[in-house]
Amino acid sequence: MSPFARRTSALLLTGIALCAAGCQDTATPSERAKPTSASSSPTSSPTSSPSPSADPEPTGLGTVHQDPAYSKDLDRTEGPITVKSGERFSIAMRQNISARADWSLAEPGPSAAVLRKAGESSYQTAREKELVGGGSTKYFTFEAVKAGQTRIVLANSFGTDKSAGGYSPTLPRTVTYQVTVR
Repeated sequence: MSPFARRTSALLLTGIALCAAGCQDTATPSERAKPTSASSSPTSSPTSSPSPSADPEPTGLGTVHQDPAYSKDLDRTEGPITVKSGERFSIAMRQNISARADWSLAEPGPSAAVLRKAGESSYQTAREKELVGGGSTKYFTFEAVKAGQTRIVLANSFGTDKSAGGYSPTLPRTVTYQVTVR
């Protein structure tokens, strides 16, 4: 190995070690999930920021329900979430592929008679963008269609898909949210 390759490898490993030892996400859930007016476009996604130090703000999320802190429970139920017909809301999940957390909406999905999926978007703070293997917040946005009850099941592909590269039977698999529309 050339001296340049050794030096580059050493710097990369030092950076990873320093990050693992001392880098933390210091943003609070409310700083990560700054909901804006529900009148924004349903397919809006976070915009890029001209300055690397400024965090883009997600738009069109409605009321944001931040998933509680990371849990070792394989399958858990959260909620209830109660919304009015016509109201938009989002569920914010912390996601980090390098930590084997990759959330998606499980099939068959919530009842279409009660909720309509309005979109998905991801958001990274400026600090998360700087970190190697930094996570993000993934927003699952829904609009309440009419009164009723349904559930939203979010699945961690690493906890549910044995073909996923980092599958482990001890990873969280699903989070179920009970939703009531009034």
